[in-house]
Amino acid sequence: MTTSDAAIEVRALVIDRASEMRSALGMALAEAGVATIDYASKQTAALGYIQNHSYDVVLCEYDLGGGQDGVHLFEACQQHHLLKPSCIFMMVTGERRHAQVMSAAELVPDGYLLKPFSTADLIMRLARAQRRKAGFRTIDNAVRAGDYLGAISACDREMAERPPAEIDDFMRLKTQLQLRLGEHADAAQTSESALALRNSAWARLGLGKAQFGLKDYAAARGSFETVKQEHELALESYDWLARTLTAQGDITGAQTVLGEAVQRSPLAAQRQCALGRLAERNGELDVAEAALTQALNLSRGSFWPDLSLYCELSRVQLERGDIGGARRTAQRLRRESGGGENVETICELIEAAVLEKLDDRKNSAELFEHACETLRAQEDPLPGVLIEAARQAYTRRRQEAGATLVRTALRSASEDSAILSSVESLYQSLGEPQTGQALIAEVARDITALNNEAVAAVRNGDLAGASQMFINALQSRNGNIQLLLNAVNTLLSCVNQQGWNEQYVELAQSYLVRARKLDPTNGKARQLADALRRTRTRFGIDAGQQAQPPAAA
Repeated sequence: MTTSDAAIEVRALVIDRASEMRSALGMALAEAGVATIDYASKQTAALGYIQNHSYDVVLCEYDLGGGQDGVHLFEACQQHHLLKPSCIFMMVTGERRHAQVMSAAELVPDGYLLKPFSTADLIMRLARAQRRKAGFRTIDNAVRAGDYLGAISACDREMAERPPAEIDDFMRLKTQLQLRLGEHADAAQTSESALALRNSAWARLGLGKAQFGLKDYAAARGSFETVKQEHELALESYDWLARTLTAQGDITGAQTVLGEAVQRSPLAAQRQCALGRLAERNGELDVAEAALTQALNLSRGSFWPDLSLYCELSRVQLERGDIGGARRTAQRLRRESGGGENVETICELIEAAVLEKLDDRKNSAELFEHACETLRAQEDPLPGVLIEAARQAYTRRRQEAGATLVRTALRSASEDSAILSSVESLYQSLGEPQTGQALIAEVARDITALNNEAVAAVRNGDLAGASQMFINALQSRNGNIQLLLNAVNTLLSCVNQQGWNEQYVELAQSYLVRARKLDPTNGKARQLADALRRTRTRFGIDAGQQAQPPAAA
């Protein structure tokens, strides 16, 4: 890393509980020429910084305290696409934690820095990492613009110009991009090519995800079990193995696997939530309540709260006969959330279920119907809340209303594993698992057909046609993260290639608002928001100028 380049361009984040270590790392980075350095002592603060800034370097202490560690933070960043491809993420640790860090090093792209270290050590490692990732700078812009096909092509160009020993990182990114696009067969081929060069945890995980996407659950199970056995700190493999076992109908096995993961990392809200849902399906209501309560505790103030958790917890409490507990959960929701339309709808659903339990069916039905009217009036109702409303509809023998609510939820979150699991759980409890699978397949076919048609139009150069397909689709459908973000990507690509279009830019903005309402931390939405800002700047809009084509290069 050259001092002149770093002073102009590089922004770094230092994450460490100890103030003296933060200072030492900051001084070393400054000596390396880094001009802008931010500091965080906790994971939540670090995620806040990462959400709002584009970092070139992240130095993270392995032990973040309270059961949190740097590997879990990195996994969260990867899951939500919060780091640009060229970002250098390096783990910092002491001798006592060295063995643990080394066992997880396969999952952290840029290695580790062992304490105590010298400034020369840090500069040397950063320079080495920068040389390795220099090729990603040409890919950053494509990824930030949501042009994943362009980013994949850039990976191919970089790999063609490098010896086999230097292409691992590019194969990894290519696999991630293919999975993000849903090109599972291509992702499997890329992962297998990487495994032919080196038996790496990331490639085996990528292969398993691709196999899962292709519904080859037996093969996916084998891939995830291999990673779990060889890299016990690779907790993502536990999550995916549990999903695979669930898809195979082995709910007990899935709960056992997630139980192992929670023992190793008890402070992951999404994992606790998944465990609670599986435990409920297995009839272990004590375990379900404990896990869902822990998930709520962990998600307080988080960047990805799930309000439907309050519905789920209250439902488990009612199944246990704890009416007071369910009402306290509704009170807790009002107290912790600050109110809002979604909050009142959830509280109405909880109270409707309570009144049904107390055999006050008239008032229960009125509350339930009012909640459903509110959901129908919302542009993009929360999928988890729709599922909870569907559960009550079926309890009240309103099958058509229940199916409609489920379809709406699936259209909003057709690829959300938690929502798919909730739908499967609902119909399993009704003794109609095939109905649930049929609804999931029906909505998936609808979304996939539209996406495939639009993607084909883009590949044929018909950006305007693809844009109109998305616009028409989103006029008649509730928000779907995949559709909304693909629509934004296509609209912005059309504007940047064919010239300023006020309607397209306004629609892109409105779709982004809807997408971030459904998933506030979606990394692709964040990248596309940046692409939208840059598009406006390119045409002189941010400067208050009349929109005009950019000057020829």
